[in-house]
Amino acid sequence: MITLSADEVALLRSILTALRAIKVRDIDKALVILSKFDHNP
Repeated sequence: MITLSADEVALLRSILTALRAIKVRDIDKALVILSKFDHNP
């Protein structure tokens, strides 16, 4: 089990809240862009 400080918990919570606010389409676009970078040498 990982122990997190209060600051880390607050950071994770803000990241998750931000991710929840992002539309699924935007996440899909980002994944497509990242996969293009992965395939290039």
